[in-house]
Amino acid sequence: MEQFQSSRISFPAEDSPLLGDSPGRYPEPLNFIMTNLISWIPTGEPKLMSSGCAPEVWAARMQDTRVQKSAQLQGALVQKYFQDCRSELETGDNGSLVNLRRMMTMKYDPQGHPFLRRVVVNLPGNVKLKGLLGLKGDMKRRPLVIVRLGIFSNVEDFKPERAWLMMLFEQSPFNVLMLENMSSPDFVANNSRFSFGGYDEGIQNILVARLLQDPIEPLSQMVDSVHVFGISLGGHGVLYSSLLNKYNSPKRGPLINSFTALCPVVNLRSTMQSLTHSGVKSAFVDLWSRQRLKGLEQKIPSLVTYDNFAFLSKAISEIARTYHGGLSYVKAVNLPPGQEDSIHFWDLNDFWRHYKQVEEPVMIYATEQDPAVPYDLNAQMLLNKDLKVDSKNIRVVELPQGMHCTLPIPYDWSALTSLFQSYILSHSPNFKMTEQKLEMDLSDEEWTGFFDSGSRVKFEVEEPGKKQGFVTVGLEVENAKGKTKSMSLSLPLSQFDFRFFNKDMTGSEQEMIVRWLNQNLKVRIDQSKGKALLVASWPVAL
Repeated sequence: MEQFQSSRISFPAEDSPLLGDSPGRYPEPLNFIMTNLISWIPTGEPKLMSSGCAPEVWAARMQDTRVQKSAQLQGALVQKYFQDCRSELETGDNGSLVNLRRMMTMKYDPQGHPFLRRVVVNLPGNVKLKGLLGLKGDMKRRPLVIVRLGIFSNVEDFKPERAWLMMLFEQSPFNVLMLENMSSPDFVANNSRFSFGGYDEGIQNILVARLLQDPIEPLSQMVDSVHVFGISLGGHGVLYSSLLNKYNSPKRGPLINSFTALCPVVNLRSTMQSLTHSGVKSAFVDLWSRQRLKGLEQKIPSLVTYDNFAFLSKAISEIARTYHGGLSYVKAVNLPPGQEDSIHFWDLNDFWRHYKQVEEPVMIYATEQDPAVPYDLNAQMLLNKDLKVDSKNIRVVELPQGMHCTLPIPYDWSALTSLFQSYILSHSPNFKMTEQKLEMDLSDEEWTGFFDSGSRVKFEVEEPGKKQGFVTVGLEVENAKGKTKSMSLSLPLSQFDFRFFNKDMTGSEQEMIVRWLNQNLKVRIDQSKGKALLVASWPVAL
């Protein structure tokens, strides 16, 4: 990746001060519990679903030319999928503690992953934004997804957001740039000014998208289109950047092609008040914020003293009081008519009155149960039109299961990946894929008459060996009479959508290949040519 080194996107040495260890993600009691539970290894293993609920069927509908140009139609299609196929998409595992435990104990080592590399994005005003860049290892132009993390999250520590990196990078044909939240301890440590919220992060998203498509930037050689995906507090900046996109895109087309927000903050002030004035919940959040933001008092001296369990509320009020404006260090971002950069923090972050006739699509996923970003104060206000928005580009998908972005726990992992992937692909008009195939003739005596009344195939991916150049896939073929036969396939790594350069595969790479095949491999019996053929196929980027 050193070939993409530039003055604006840098790959610092591993011992750089910018890459120091961050404080624990949670207050010590919960941090201890989480780090001592048995890890859950997500494999993305697909379930056998009915033909009407198969994820690939609905993914294809998302990319239908009659649907893909309308966020309202795409959102309605997703909502219908969750409603019509509820019994097959929901695992029934919706307890809050189970959701939290499984979401927080996924086994994943992003810092030791050969396809992921720490970067620092240098923005105007000496703003340093730490990121994690995932590249497939080839020079193909692909959609690049900017992922903005949630409150306090940085690229050294983002337990709640690991699932989205697996889905968007490992299981999809995209390159990914994951960026820290402005409320992360590393951002506080590495920057002279501190703020949070959608106004500032929205401006950053526009600047990063420009940088990624600047012809003088080496990384731009691999960018087909840019898409933004935000979680929780990071979603607020995604929503604002969807407005800024209208006024900052070049004539040739949109700067950012699509926007996705998971359980996003829509109303910043009300959400912050809910976090800091809700009894026991606020006490927990305050302990958490004090541990995550230990260096903040150096930037805000008045934080040296505060009342019990009032650290976060005082920090928020001081940030708003001392705010200098998000454009105080850069003038190259155009604001919507009627909005001017100022020192009025809350007013700038209440940007919805300026949201008019935006074209690029915004898909919002929100759970009805959300103690962190209350549904009624945020996404529901858009859904019920309590918040007046003069634009049809936003669609809210309302989900009954899950607790604040824990969607991979109560819902089918593969189906979620397919929905996210197909939405981004539907707004990547220049990106093309092709299908790789492996066929095996099953017309010998052993299989005579076995397929006469139809059949189905299940597969299980074996983790590849460290030195092997192939993956073994175990197959079970079942005919209409319930009889089964077993066999195996060996699939070459060289034909997949990654380029492996290390002599020995790491554990991260082995797990990645299992997840990728579980999402992308299709196995079927084809009898259209008068004989039985076992066909294994998978997509790769052109």
